Amino acid sequence: MSATKGQLWFLVMLLVWSTFTIASQSLRQFPNSNMNNRILLLITILCLLTTATEAVKVSCFSGVDSQTGRCVDLIGPGIEQEDCCLNINYCFQLEEGGISHSCSPIGQWTEWTKWSACTVSCKEGVQQRRRTCYGKGRCTGHESLQARPCIERKCCVVDGGWSLWSDWTHCSVTCAIGQKKRTRSCSNPPPLCGGRCYGLDSEVERCDTKRICPTHGSWSPWGHWTSCSQTCQNERPKLVPVRRRTRLCNNPAPSVHPPGDPCPGSNTETNPCDFLPFCPIAGHWGAWTEVSQCSTTCGIGKVRQERRCDQPAPKHGGADCPGISVKNVPCNTKVHCPVDGFWNAWSRWTDCVRLDWNISCRQYVGQQKRTRTCLGRKYDGKACPGQIVDVRSCYNNDNCWYGKGIWSDWTSWSLCHPPCGAGSIRKRTRTCEPIFPDYPKERGVQKKVQIFFWGYPIFDCDELHGEQMELSEKLPCHNVPACK
Repeated sequence: MSATKGQLWFLVMLLVWSTFTIASQSLRQFPNSNMNNRILLLITILCLLTTATEAVKVSCFSGVDSQTGRCVDLIGPGIEQEDCCLNINYCFQLEEGGISHSCSPIGQWTEWTKWSACTVSCKEGVQQRRRTCYGKGRCTGHESLQARPCIERKCCVVDGGWSLWSDWTHCSVTCAIGQKKRTRSCSNPPPLCGGRCYGLDSEVERCDTKRICPTHGSWSPWGHWTSCSQTCQNERPKLVPVRRRTRLCNNPAPSVHPPGDPCPGSNTETNPCDFLPFCPIAGHWGAWTEVSQCSTTCGIGKVRQERRCDQPAPKHGGADCPGISVKNVPCNTKVHCPVDGFWNAWSRWTDCVRLDWNISCRQYVGQQKRTRTCLGRKYDGKACPGQIVDVRSCYNNDNCWYGKGIWSDWTSWSLCHPPCGAGSIRKRTRTCEPIFPDYPKERGVQKKVQIFFWGYPIFDCDELHGEQMELSEKLPCHNVPACK
């Protein structure tokens, strides 16, 4: 956390006083010291003064990414940290691309990341998610990593084996050289749970009929087109250049014995060059528009300038205008933004009592309350919403004997703890709960108000698997990643 200007001046004055005290003592001890030493001492004091009062320059941002805790939406570099934090919702970096620091005095958690992929592709593994604490204070709670069990598929892949090859097929031709083929199937044994066999399920071999086939003439590939007389055409061309290409009857040439057919068609082809693209026109920037007003009435804001690539606009594949079309310039209102108040945690409920009445273990309604404090409100920020005092109706069952209790149902399975490393487990519990008297659960006529039981009653349950108050069931979490 950086010091305020007032704190810096206090430190500077303390430093100056200390330096002058030391200097005075030195002069009294060495009264004959020359003027140069005194001047050197004054220069040293001025340097210390300049260094101590130098403001911290930062890159200022107008927000914090709730997913990552990183600064977002850059306002500008070279802004004094104290000015940037006139708005506690802002964020800053001491160096470009460095660690992000929130201006908020309250520690806040980022949102949980999405659950990661399961650590294994089959059977049981775990998924993890993380969050980060950002801001200048500590965050409530301590969990920054969670893990839960997952099963992508209940079985693991088992590959299969190949059957024997089939017989070869007949040759594919009746003259010259052909092919024959054989196959096999992935069935010895068949694969399980998405498995497969590795290798080819068919093979092809060359087969020779020992007979000569007649050769018919066939064209060779077309030769290259001749060059067009220009590389592009105007938008309204008056003349379209022509190109041509040729080919030979030698791929293969027709045989003489036995006689083969000549190549069909012509050995020359012409084509107009009307496919050529229009010549490219590069874009050029227009003038910047006027600067807008400051985007905020407190703290640091931005002004905006824009320009368009329309003098002329790029056309026919011409290059876009280089550079940016929008730029923002920081503006400083020198006004601190309002800081809204926030509630601290509720206090514990007071004892359930009723004036001049003993309501302990009786069907008499009492009252209890709890309080909280609104903290941090500054600069005409909003007061905390809601009430400072919370009051509720209650029955006092503290130290009341209720006899036999009842076992609750199983809770849901917990997350894996610890969320990384060895020995991670998940558990669920059943607890022995009191059977409260059948007192009315609400009071009031026009507006119903809930009545709560308060205190620590005395009760017990029949033994369940060796336990009388709480029964736990634990299972190991498998394939949990090591802690980083």
